[in-house]
Amino acid sequence: MKFRALPLLLGLASAAPAQDTVGTKWTREMITSGNLSEERAVYVSTPEGYRTGTDRHAVLVILDANDRTQFNLALANAAFMANRGVIPSLIVVGIPNGKNRTRDLTPVATGATAGRFPTAGGAASFASFIVDEVIPLVRSKYRTLPAVVLAGHSFGGLLALEVAAKRPGSFTGVIAMSPSLWWNESTGVVGYSDAIAKAGKAQRLFVTSGGLEGYIDRPTQQFAQRLDSLRPALTAFEHRRYPEASHALTPAPSLVDGLRFIFEPVSVATLPMSTLGPSGDSAAVVNAFAESRRRYAIGARSIGLDERLPESDVNQLGYGVLRLKKPELAIWVFRQNVDLYPGSANVYSSLADGLLAKGDTIAAIAQLERSIDLATRTGHPVLEDSRKKRQALDAVRAKHSK
Repeated sequence: MKFRALPLLLGLASAAPAQDTVGTKWTREMITSGNLSEERAVYVSTPEGYRTGTDRHAVLVILDANDRTQFNLALANAAFMANRGVIPSLIVVGIPNGKNRTRDLTPVATGATAGRFPTAGGAASFASFIVDEVIPLVRSKYRTLPAVVLAGHSFGGLLALEVAAKRPGSFTGVIAMSPSLWWNESTGVVGYSDAIAKAGKAQRLFVTSGGLEGYIDRPTQQFAQRLDSLRPALTAFEHRRYPEASHALTPAPSLVDGLRFIFEPVSVATLPMSTLGPSGDSAAVVNAFAESRRRYAIGARSIGLDERLPESDVNQLGYGVLRLKKPELAIWVFRQNVDLYPGSANVYSSLADGLLAKGDTIAAIAQLERSIDLATRTGHPVLEDSRKKRQALDAVRAKHSK
């Protein structure tokens, strides 16, 4: 019966037991890479509820994951925003640096840049490592959806732009945080913007820069202005500038804003059912739910996500309605969730709460039995709560039968 706090009507819900928490921050996976001719490690972190669920999840790939502080912040932000309905839950894949970060993250160097960075130029191979080796490994071992986002900072941001320009469509979304567009005398300002504008596959691109990193801020602004003027047909683009941010600080706001932009088509917080007020009548709730379901499906389809409204958000709506003393309407909402997620033990437990509020004890017991059966088989943490409810009802019935 887990839900999160959302505005207005959804914020009226009462407390309910949580699902499960992440036992470890990430799992270390090893890859013997043919593209890089070496063994590399990647870190994979699954979202809350993953171990006891069956849902598939979008994937976020983050470069420079050996920066543990930054990687931990990314994990926390992804979990926080998913909990608030701003983005879907994510499997986060961190790629730590190898022996030569500059080689891996930079395109071929020319002119003065080549003299300063003689080992540069491995971006194409590293991009192939991510696309052709890392992502297939994650898909083979974890429950993933087609949607994948790439995020990188500094040289990692430069690699992100290289991928968006030369391998469009490899990622649903690309977040280039303070990209090193000074590289090769800033030739990427024109080269990348032109290539992205002509991209033949859809993608969403979010680029940032800070006001205190002039050598990066200036070419990034030029790139953004040029790409905007070219009006790319298939790339949804946004540039965000943080006037008071230094190069070291741009990753914090950049990833949050970038994920919000990438997943804007499925932001639950903007759906009609999330803006319902406590005075909404039954027709308003039903209509808001139907419209939310329609909009969410369209947005999800456009970026490769599950088209069903998230279970926890529908659950939240049901409890909000229940708090307004509208059990019949709450039951209707909970039944929508049962239709959407028939394999979840949680939805039957919630439906039982609605039926109990109506006074239909027999029907509630039947739903609790379904919840207990499913939770026993899947290990869902709602099992204990459903058992307690069933035991309490049995005790009440036994008392009345005396």
